[in-house]
Amino acid sequence: MLRGIYISTTGMVAEMDRQNVIANNLANVDTVGFKRDNVVQQPFAEILLNAYSKRTIRNIGPLGLGVQAVTEYPDFTGGSIVTTDNPYDLAIEGAGFFAVEADNGVKYTRAGNFIVDRDNYLVTKNGYRVLGQNGPIRVEGNFTVGQDGAIIQDGAVVDHLMIFSEVGMVKAGETFYVNDNPQLATEFRVIQGALERSNVNAIREMIQMINVTRTYDTNHRALMAHDETLAKAVNELVR
Repeated sequence: MLRGIYISTTGMVAEMDRQNVIANNLANVDTVGFKRDNVVQQPFAEILLNAYSKRTIRNIGPLGLGVQAVTEYPDFTGGSIVTTDNPYDLAIEGAGFFAVEADNGVKYTRAGNFIVDRDNYLVTKNGYRVLGQNGPIRVEGNFTVGQDGAIIQDGAVVDHLMIFSEVGMVKAGETFYVNDNPQLATEFRVIQGALERSNVNAIREMIQMINVTRTYDTNHRALMAHDETLAKAVNELVR
């Protein structure tokens, strides 16, 4: 009886976690370069056994105490590319991330809606400088960006964008990532005057939200049923 209560409760908590992730995905449906998140759920028994895998455990029979939302992971599927004709807007087609110089170290992003600051550095909306092979990229006057990331001014290549692979990327904000062991990307194409839209499909997310709500309600009804049964059992014992 108590086990049933635990199972229903963990199910409700797991669905609340999924709901939060889906809500965040929907909130960023129009965010440039945003990658939707998924949630991995794992049976609680498996989590418990994995935690004690190096210890000697006495077999006490089947154990099933619901599920837990273990982790979130980003879906790196590319979003659609839209033309803006703004020379400061850059999109990456294929696997790759721009590198930017943040306050606490290098971060990576797919959001290429850059601007130029007062010192003529190419920066993000947050003011983070975009990094090239020679350091922060500085542009003066007209410039073009080649598909390989080459920065061209007055017909000469002055720098190359640093484009990194998605391998090892860990989310650190809505559109930023960090990486302890960054690797340069090899298969990509930089498009100037364009932006990558969010890869969130609003209809799919809404369908998932409906499924989450139904599953949550099912677990809630089961919890109430177990609670009523437990209350009746306690009353019978009192008599």
